[in-house]
Amino acid sequence: MRAVAPGGADFLPRGRKTRGLLACLCLAQGDRVSRSRLVGLFWDRSPDPQARMSLRQSLTELNGIVNRHVPGLIEIGRDSVRIDIRKCWVDALAVLEASVDPTADLSNLVLSYSERLLEDLDGITASFDHWLAAERTRFEDRVRKILEAELDRLIQQNAKPEVRAAAARRLINFEPTHEGAVRNLMSAFAQMGDRAQAIREFERCRQALLTVLDLPPSKETTAVYEAIRIDSPPAMAPVIHGVGADSRDAMTAGSQAGFPAGWKIERQNDPIGASFFDLSHEARRGPSIAVLPFRDLTGDPAHDLVAEGLVEDLIEALSRVPNFFVISRLSTLAFRNQDRHPREIGNVLGVRYVLSGSVRVLGDRLRLTIELTDTQLGAALWFSKLDERFLDLFEVQDRLSEMIVRQVAPHLHAAEMKRIRVKRPDSLEAYDLFLRAQENMHNSSRAVFETSEALFDAALAKDPHYAAALAWRAYWHVLRVGQGWSPDPANDATQADRFAQSAIACNSMEPMALAVHGQVASYLYKDFDLAFRRFEAALRINANAAPAWMWSAAAHAWMGNGPRAIEEINKAMALSPYDPLMYAYNAYASIAYLVDGQYERAIECALRSLRENRTYTAAHRLLVIALVLAGRENEARASARRLLELEPRLTVAGFRRRYPGSAASHAELLCDALARAGVPPFDRSETSVMHE
Repeated sequence: MRAVAPGGADFLPRGRKTRGLLACLCLAQGDRVSRSRLVGLFWDRSPDPQARMSLRQSLTELNGIVNRHVPGLIEIGRDSVRIDIRKCWVDALAVLEASVDPTADLSNLVLSYSERLLEDLDGITASFDHWLAAERTRFEDRVRKILEAELDRLIQQNAKPEVRAAAARRLINFEPTHEGAVRNLMSAFAQMGDRAQAIREFERCRQALLTVLDLPPSKETTAVYEAIRIDSPPAMAPVIHGVGADSRDAMTAGSQAGFPAGWKIERQNDPIGASFFDLSHEARRGPSIAVLPFRDLTGDPAHDLVAEGLVEDLIEALSRVPNFFVISRLSTLAFRNQDRHPREIGNVLGVRYVLSGSVRVLGDRLRLTIELTDTQLGAALWFSKLDERFLDLFEVQDRLSEMIVRQVAPHLHAAEMKRIRVKRPDSLEAYDLFLRAQENMHNSSRAVFETSEALFDAALAKDPHYAAALAWRAYWHVLRVGQGWSPDPANDATQADRFAQSAIACNSMEPMALAVHGQVASYLYKDFDLAFRRFEAALRINANAAPAWMWSAAAHAWMGNGPRAIEEINKAMALSPYDPLMYAYNAYASIAYLVDGQYERAIECALRSLRENRTYTAAHRLLVIALVLAGRENEARASARRLLELEPRLTVAGFRRRYPGSAASHAELLCDALARAGVPPFDRSETSVMHE
């Protein structure tokens, strides 16, 4: 909730009950509300004389704050109170009073509603919560109807699929289980040639329905999915293949740098006309594989780390096999403890093969059952049972992963096997703290995000040479700056660089350490030459390192190379389609399409990012810019209001100074878009930034 005076001053009362009282008056739509009604809502458990005294105190506070800024706004009578809605604009009332006209564009009214109505006022009293639940139902019904009408209008106008996708995304962000919107979104992606994303949207819908309603998708939604999965031809993808040193020398630095240096990316003709980097298994030359979470049959949660660590080692080892395309561990977590047909898993993840298994710990012995399945044939290609003495967790993980990879990839050379051993932490406690810190980093709450710092430090106190933890500790500082949450961006930049360099010093073969240092160099220091060298080194070690592809794509976008950025970000997203960092992947996809002039695609990607993390300021900024450049300034201004709530110190001058691509030709276009949306031009005290 926010109250802004005509001059821009925030005059929201500090007391929660006083804020609730103001909200109640606003939603009464100018009608008088009796004092007895207000007493019953806010002081339902107090004796009547005490409750009425408390009401008088709140009204005095409200009168002193609100009427000082807007004289006569609150009318306080002997028996009732009202707000003069002629003297103010209430965003929620604009939604409630809007007529749902299928020919009218009302999307600017509801664009910013990613949160529940008056979310910060839950729990004042039981009576108030009951009233608030009814108001939310009324409000949400109206928002849903407006969003549905907007989508219907675009369908009737036969709008471009990019525009329909953005409208469907807004409706899904508001109601994740809205199957009509999901069907339209899947169809729009199929028309754009983005078949893999259409299939992923079905999977997200299936998960949402199962979690919220405990129901499977409807027959209509499943039919759309099956039609896309079976009948729709995939778009022609860029071909990635090895090149020799001569070709590598021909590549120039900066926006034309090739990663890794021995790779080349060529765009093929796309018959559909969409610049989509389809990495489904039909378009790949090498084998594609996903290692699913192993089932822990022991029944003791203390042994979960055994299964998780073994899966992580297998993925790391398989990623180093030449020409293998391996899905990240974080993406396969969506299939934990699920009985799904191999073909369905293959379609969702875009892989031909899956490796699955189970782990049982009995005393000092570990028993592992593992199976390699062809998802298209539904046939088991290889099956094995292994029995190992369980004395040292990390030693047995290394030995088993080596044994399995030798059998799954028999052509793997002994020399390559020496390189798959990843430095592990020296204690289980450090590993557990590291995982918890990673999880908290991706939380949309600033308070939870900030707890990651102490968790990383605790992990590093137990193992100071833990390269992965050092790398993620560095990235935590990058995220902190990018969110506009840093009290001292210069210090955070210094810390990010220090931790990233320490990670590389501890383990120069850790791809995440190299990739993070590249991100620090490009985003915080605008040193693109160093950044590209780091990305290249990371991808030489592991060509399937999705974060390296993601941040390399971002660097290309900041330098103005939209087509290359699009190719690389789609590569990254195909490698890690269910990564907890997906909000960042989608934001980088948004800037890639934005720089390439595909504004509607940029809008959809930004909205997709906000669905994953509603407080991600980078996505809010990109959404504002893309809406302006797409000619939708009313929506942009509504979105800018939400952005400024999250990042009140943001200014155009601050954006220009901090934006990594400030020297590129498109930077002024982005700055002008922010200004047109209502972002203040400058403020002497501001320290805001663009995004990581």
